[in-house]
Amino acid sequence: GRWGLRFALRLQGSVFPKALAWALPAGITTGLFSWLMHDPSTSNKVDMGTIGSGTAVLTGFTFILGFVITFRSQTAYARWWEGGTLLQQLRGEWFNAFSSCLAFCDASPSKSREVSEFQHKLVRLISLLYGSALNEVSEMKENSFEFLDLNGFDQDSLAFLQKCHVKTEVVLQWVQRLIVEAHGAQIITAAPPILSRVYNQLANGIVLLNNAQKLNDFPLPFPLAQMIVAMQLVHWMSTVTIVAAVVDQPAWAALITFSVIFGFWCVHYIGVELEQPFGDDRNDLPILEMQVDMNMSLREIMHPRARFPPEFNFAATEHNGLSTRRISLNGYLGEISGSTARVTKRPTRIEMAQATLVPQRRREVSCLSQASGFSSLLSSEHPSRASGAGTRSASVATAGGMPARFASTSSGGESLPRCPSPPSHPGRRPHGLLIKQEAEPSADTIGNQQNAPMVQLQGHGVQ
Repeated sequence: GRWGLRFALRLQGSVFPKALAWALPAGITTGLFSWLMHDPSTSNKVDMGTIGSGTAVLTGFTFILGFVITFRSQTAYARWWEGGTLLQQLRGEWFNAFSSCLAFCDASPSKSREVSEFQHKLVRLISLLYGSALNEVSEMKENSFEFLDLNGFDQDSLAFLQKCHVKTEVVLQWVQRLIVEAHGAQIITAAPPILSRVYNQLANGIVLLNNAQKLNDFPLPFPLAQMIVAMQLVHWMSTVTIVAAVVDQPAWAALITFSVIFGFWCVHYIGVELEQPFGDDRNDLPILEMQVDMNMSLREIMHPRARFPPEFNFAATEHNGLSTRRISLNGYLGEISGSTARVTKRPTRIEMAQATLVPQRRREVSCLSQASGFSSLLSSEHPSRASGAGTRSASVATAGGMPARFASTSSGGESLPRCPSPPSHPGRRPHGLLIKQEAEPSADTIGNQQNAPMVQLQGHGVQ
């Protein structure tokens, strides 16, 4: 809101309900004890000397507890921030490597078929690479990510990938070997020293992934977590007893105890919420949306107008002056291009990714696992769980159209190059890939959508 207070009333992702579960009973109990201890009609008398000593001990105990809880919360926030930073750096390294590969491709018409096949194969492997990386660090109950269509890849290789211990390492090897073969076939024409930066960026990405995985492999030490919880319970009982004995007004005694207990448990639960950032809690990192955002960027850069720079008609009298204007970027681009589309406030990348998680057209690929309980990139949780309401799993489908930033170019009928359909092999038994998809859209529909197909991979246990 205007005063920055409206968000404080939101309960989604809040630790207030958990803290209230401890603070309310403490306040009520303190008020009741205070009324019983200080009731003039009873003969109960409080030894103020004993209470004074207890108050001093409680003060020191509270100081130590506050220091330990604050340390845990700071450590948890540092882990949460580091997890987000590592995944964003990982995305930047691999996306830049893919962008460089597109820029290094041969632009001659004689190799257009080979270049298009290489680019479509690479873009799917990069989506698979980033999605498998997020799947490695994810601790969500529903590991259902969005991937570009894998139809057309060798089924034996996909079956091998399904059984791999660390799928990201295998997909990374595929990507690097694909680039080597493309360079050998003169599809990529960059000199080896320049091309080496692509391999460096791919290597940097896998190092960042291992650093992110460290946050899952090495949680907060158990002795520290155990000590904090035990101290919280002792502090709860001590505060109730001493405040009830010292404060002779039941209402004030209840309010003081409620405030102290509520504050300590709030800070405690903040640390618990943040220390494992790759789960499916409300305050965890949006890794499902990060995969959707990566796919949106990959699809946009595959557009012909993104892969090649715009033509420029140089006029010396007009351009030598290097004049400037102060205007919004979208408004200026619309003015120059003649677009009449009204541009509103641009959503963030994560907001755009969240919008695409609502499916409009669906292509389902059911991947049968050969081992029960196998959870992987190609086999996620049982589909009956994924279809339940209230989960954060991405119900992934073909998006209905181009992202908003390219809406003005879709009217030109310029579609993305499409990979050829894989040849059929009569009598060949597929390796657990049962494909259910919609009928192919018409040529006019393809020209308007300009989309690479998207699929969701869901696993079924084999009896």
